[in-house]
Amino acid sequence: MEKYREKLKRETGLLLIGALVLIAVQLYVVIQVAPAMEDSHWYSMWSGFIAGAAGGVTALFIAGIVINILALRSETRLKKLYAKANDERQAKIISSAQAAALQTILIVGIVAVIVAGYFNPTVSLTILACVFLSSLITAGFKIYYSRKY
Repeated sequence: MEKYREKLKRETGLLLIGALVLIAVQLYVVIQVAPAMEDSHWYSMWSGFIAGAAGGVTALFIAGIVINILALRSETRLKKLYAKANDERQAKIISSAQAAALQTILIVGIVAVIVAGYFNPTVSLTILACVFLSSLITAGFKIYYSRKY
């Protein structure tokens, strides 16, 4: 249980660093006066989207920090969190779902490459690059885990 307590402390520290970095970036964007793009409407929309995404991720980081701190202060919460984190059935479900999701994304991505190719070659090549990178990363992890186990 002591190893898990140390792991939670490290995780909490990383979440705190991530939240602080996102907050700092948001403050920088708010302070910045001159738009980086020529089209101010596009810049405004994109800045709002990024601010919302960063705000959502920051909220998730803060929720994780609160959960970890509460668990570190209470032995019962720590045991519940440990049991939840090390549940083999849940880990198998998540692993299977992620594998199926990746296969689906790759198949849909290839179809999107073909369809987008008729409308916009830039979009088509971008999707192709994403599919290729996902496939490359998947192959790399398959090699890594086949040697590990």
